[in-house]
Amino acid sequence: MYDINDSWLSQPPKYTTFRINSLKKFSFCQLEQVLKNQADELNISVLPNYYKLNPDCLILEQWSYNELNLEKTNNDAIVDALCAAAVLRGSHVFAPGVMGLPTNCKLNGKINIYGDLEGNCKRGLKVKYNGKKLYVGYGILKMLRHDLFDKEKSSGMAIQTLMPASKLPVVNETIYEEGVLLLQNLPSIVCGWVVNAKANEFILDMCAAPGNKTTHLAEMSNNQAKIIAIDKTSQKTEKIKQLCIKHEVQCVKIYTADSTKCCSKDSLGVDAGPPFPPNSFDKVLLDAPCSGLGQRPQLNNKITPKMLESYKFVQRKLLSTAVDLLKVGGKLIYSTCTVTVEENEGLVNWALEKYPSLKLIPSHPLMGGPGLPSCGLNDDQRLMVQRFRPEVDILRPTEAIYRDTIGFFIATFTKTANKDK
Repeated sequence: MYDINDSWLSQPPKYTTFRINSLKKFSFCQLEQVLKNQADELNISVLPNYYKLNPDCLILEQWSYNELNLEKTNNDAIVDALCAAAVLRGSHVFAPGVMGLPTNCKLNGKINIYGDLEGNCKRGLKVKYNGKKLYVGYGILKMLRHDLFDKEKSSGMAIQTLMPASKLPVVNETIYEEGVLLLQNLPSIVCGWVVNAKANEFILDMCAAPGNKTTHLAEMSNNQAKIIAIDKTSQKTEKIKQLCIKHEVQCVKIYTADSTKCCSKDSLGVDAGPPFPPNSFDKVLLDAPCSGLGQRPQLNNKITPKMLESYKFVQRKLLSTAVDLLKVGGKLIYSTCTVTVEENEGLVNWALEKYPSLKLIPSHPLMGGPGLPSCGLNDDQRLMVQRFRPEVDILRPTEAIYRDTIGFFIATFTKTANKDK
């Protein structure tokens, strides 16, 4: 339905979104001081808007277009496409992302930041790069060539970003005590609101790494839900463990396992770990592995049609297991960060046909727009799902902040006792 080169996918959102940890104390004071320091450095008199969208959601808007002029210098740093996208979202440049840097640069000097859009810049380039590139901002150089390219592995901040081309504030989680803030896309936060974890509920997060949604569920239940988080490799589950420690989350059990195989009638019980018995969980969150084509900005996407085709098979396997593990009357929340029909409305359609025990229900709170038309869902079903996209759909018009996000999809099912829906 969408070309990945569409302008909205190649541009960053106009907002930076953080999730606030409800288990810790939060105040606007640190944020305001950081923004004041940035304003002084940029000679700007008015701070960007910042506010809570919900008690656990912090929004920062762009700097004012009326006051701000982006500065350009004589020296250019070339960074890879992933790093360039991060700069446009308000990040500093770290050493592994730098591909090229002139020899005449001075430490703490101003420098332009350009993204290599085709991946053709050779690491360590000394001269001007003439390939396809995009200006993504400017900053202050914190590492010289010998620090970046003469070592086997370089690390640390290479460029302190002063102003991204997107004009988003340069703010990260480290301005607060560890675990207070988490940089998280708005639809991903909404997905947590849809799950709406409650005390004593048994909740399974099937593909949980890096743990952003897992910790959100724990926090909203005040550490009172009984959450199990699974992912396939020890590297991934270690990330979940570390995030839980940072966020002071204590109600999550973490297992390394293949979620397509985590249901068995021969299970020893939920407390014994995977595989689990059928009908074990009040809620199941399947934030499925997907093509990721909703991520913004998309500066250099190399996904092939064959790769695209492969995702639906693992999504279907995971959803089948989720259905088995869900209790009758329980909620199954399915989400992706992609824009393809086959992984979203198509998957919902497939699930409803494949499993007569599944019933589609509204994904409250409904912040995103409805599902796409002419994709297998009727209007009633389209209104039950959420698709985050820039267009206004008269079936359910949405606020601007929920249209200027990454591309995302959420659907919610319940499991009935019999096959009559």
